[in-house]
Amino acid sequence: MLNCRVLLLRMVSKLPQEFHTFLKNCYHLRRILRETQKSLEEITTACIFPGEDLKAQVLTPTVLQRLGSILECHPALVVLGQNCQAKADLVNTLLGEAILPPGGSSWRWVRFLYGLSSHVAVTLSSDFEVVEDLHSHDKAWTVVSEEDLKRSEAEEKDMADYSTIVDIEICHPLFKDNVQLLVPPDFDGLHSGAFREVLSKGLEKVLPVFLYAVGEESLTDQHIHELRELKQLFPELPVLFICTSASPQELTESEQHQLQESCLFLQEESCYTPQCLHCGDVDRSLLGLIQQLDRIGYLHLEETVSEEPSMTTRPCCGQFSVGSDFVDGLHKLDQVLFFVRDCLQSHLVQVSSILNDIHSECLRRFILSAFDMAREIQITPRRIHYAQEKEADLYKSLMVVASEKQKEITHLIEVTLQNMREDLIEIAAAYQYHGVTLLDSEVVESPQDVAVATSEIQHLVLTRLSCAVANELVQSVACLQDTFIGTLQRCLESLEKNCYEQEGSLSASDAVKQILSAAYNIKLTTSSSSSFLHTCLERLRNLLLTFQLPWAATRCLDVAWKKRVATEMLDSLSAARLAKNISAQFRDRVRASHESFQSALRSLENHYSGRLERTEEQRIAIRKYHTPRLARLALESTSMCDMIRYGMPVQGKEIGRGQYGVVFSCESWGGTGPCAVKSVVPPDDKHWNDLAMEFYYTRTIPEHKRIVKLRGSVVDHTYGGGCTPAVLLVMDRLSRDLYSGLRTGLKWLVRLQIAIDVVEGIRYLHSQGLVHRDIKLKNVLLDCDNRAKLTDLGFCIPEAMMSGSIVGTPVHMAPELLSGHYDSSVDIYAFGILFWYICAGHVKLPLKFEQFQNKEQLWIGVKKGTRPERLKCFDEQCWLLMEECWAAEPIRRPLLGYVLPLLLSIKAEYAVKFSQDCFPGELGNDS
Repeated sequence: MLNCRVLLLRMVSKLPQEFHTFLKNCYHLRRILRETQKSLEEITTACIFPGEDLKAQVLTPTVLQRLGSILECHPALVVLGQNCQAKADLVNTLLGEAILPPGGSSWRWVRFLYGLSSHVAVTLSSDFEVVEDLHSHDKAWTVVSEEDLKRSEAEEKDMADYSTIVDIEICHPLFKDNVQLLVPPDFDGLHSGAFREVLSKGLEKVLPVFLYAVGEESLTDQHIHELRELKQLFPELPVLFICTSASPQELTESEQHQLQESCLFLQEESCYTPQCLHCGDVDRSLLGLIQQLDRIGYLHLEETVSEEPSMTTRPCCGQFSVGSDFVDGLHKLDQVLFFVRDCLQSHLVQVSSILNDIHSECLRRFILSAFDMAREIQITPRRIHYAQEKEADLYKSLMVVASEKQKEITHLIEVTLQNMREDLIEIAAAYQYHGVTLLDSEVVESPQDVAVATSEIQHLVLTRLSCAVANELVQSVACLQDTFIGTLQRCLESLEKNCYEQEGSLSASDAVKQILSAAYNIKLTTSSSSSFLHTCLERLRNLLLTFQLPWAATRCLDVAWKKRVATEMLDSLSAARLAKNISAQFRDRVRASHESFQSALRSLENHYSGRLERTEEQRIAIRKYHTPRLARLALESTSMCDMIRYGMPVQGKEIGRGQYGVVFSCESWGGTGPCAVKSVVPPDDKHWNDLAMEFYYTRTIPEHKRIVKLRGSVVDHTYGGGCTPAVLLVMDRLSRDLYSGLRTGLKWLVRLQIAIDVVEGIRYLHSQGLVHRDIKLKNVLLDCDNRAKLTDLGFCIPEAMMSGSIVGTPVHMAPELLSGHYDSSVDIYAFGILFWYICAGHVKLPLKFEQFQNKEQLWIGVKKGTRPERLKCFDEQCWLLMEECWAAEPIRRPLLGYVLPLLLSIKAEYAVKFSQDCFPGELGNDS
């Protein structure tokens, strides 16, 4: 049996390795953060999201502060305690040698650093070394002098001055990676709040792991106050309380055996979880102390049926909700290793999760933006073409109205004049002049007053007449409003929404409004200049004013004179001439508005031509550069989190091999059952991007019974000596693929159910906006009940992100894939080929495909219409479904909402036939 001290030292000697691993992972996370910031800056510079600063939106000051508090700070063990004796015992045990003197009080801050030789110095606020005659400078030392640690008399007088630090440099592996061990001073006598101030200042730029040395059986009021202050200052950080009164030599034989097993666990790098401590296992003298810690909120006691309460410590390592714990002696110092590991790993998980949330949010926005861009590229030309056609129809219709409605307008004017004649004369007779001053006898002194009075009477009559004629005209052409307004107006407003026209230029939508106002949207008032009828009649009125009227010399402007002026004017109006004038002006105005519209639309088209080119360039940048880059960072951040939580998956025997990787079995990972590990070593950036996109789409798809679940991923940076990392994708392990299932034999109804499952899986992917692009026998996995799930989403991509790449398996590739212009219907084509194999019941290549020597010949044949032949065993409905699915024109292929019910009905028909013994037995491979 090894000596217990040797075992403890071996356990504690693992601490440098834990810190080294933590710092190495922090280095990777800092790199991920830097690349994320750089990528977001490039996105902002490229104006992918105009008017938005994506970096500022996702990397807020709060997020950066949280990341910096972990990634930019040095990890340190911070040893607090009830007194200097307890802290010295704990520190000396951790270091494996007596460095701090026993006993003592009123110590300064103590900081252990790495040095090639032992050295002691006093610094002020970690910046300036204080020139002081230290006892440790006088001679060689192994234990630091008590006098060097104690605060000076001046410091004792000023209790708030706790800024001096005793730096102890020793050659110890724990401090090699710039890890520190800090021992805060005693805080006896400090006023309320000073503890928090001194501790926060002393722990700036430090990522603390708190250990609390317990040397007495209870906490004083001062200790309780300090612990409460500590909890307020670092509410999320746990504390490991260690009782230093028990000696390692008191270790029993069973405890030594347990410690040795723990050491072996660590040597094998297994995920070891310490046993929960129960109060019944602790010295009864410490129960009061534990209850005090429970009341403060560090430990949590639970009442049980037994007399002794039980104490729940921190959760298991994998959960990373690390809580405070209690160790009842230095002989159990192995718990420090597990506590430190949990604390450091919880920080890494926190950072990885924050980074992954940032990456996921950006990727989500990229994909949505790509959808919007693709929609704009497709819809905008159609909108412009629609606007051109609709406005042309409107223009033609209005010109027809102007030409063919002249007789109707003439008749309309004649009827209006006849119906309103008497009313207009009476209205004129009652008119009160505005621009003429009359004497008591209603006479005027000058011919100019007569002209003004005549003008006012004419204006009155013409205004009333124009309103009446306009109202009738509006009703005669109002039917055009329902035909041409609405969709056209909304289409133009949508096009002009983000298009800023030059100041003073007429927009297309305004031009359409002018065209429509010429037909029916007329406001006829005395001040309205927009009424074409009013303009026409105003010109006629001005023409009449130029005539020399015989009664102009009459100075008496009485009622009879007013009636005579109105009568003569009405008699002089020609309905035909007025209608001709109205129609001519109407045509001129419509034509002018039409030309304005054409000009505005050309300007709009030119604007969108350049804009769509820029949009397409941005979509390509999102698809080919920004999205894969962030997806790779997301893969790394998530893999870091999975690695910390669940460790490296243990690879078993090989169960499959594909174009881009090898699949191994794994008995358990992440606390679940058997799984499959796909190991991929990306040879270049393109394969890295493909793998990262596969990981992102597979992991972000909500869980579905027809899609193989991806449990997680791990990036193995040690693969190949660290030159080329390997990516391990861990997913559910099923019994076999459809290729193997058909080779061993599957009955007809089972095969029909598999086809239904495949359609459900494809349909679900399409509902998520994804296209699989590689539907084939080996990408359909079967469980123990022969139910199918789709796997290998390496080519899966949102439809808006497709770049026209030629991907897939040649036999299952639709002909349009070769042109680079395709959509989600390629999955329906591939299912048609897959359904041929399902119905055939074997994996032999169709005879029509065997004649081709290579894939180029196959593609040429497929483009010319070559398809698998019909076998004798094929059901008529199944054969027709195959033909529809592999139709040459994508638009002729059926929707999955049609395919699924059809397959269900076919299966139901055969199930009835088999149940009625219409067949000697259920059809096998030769059905």
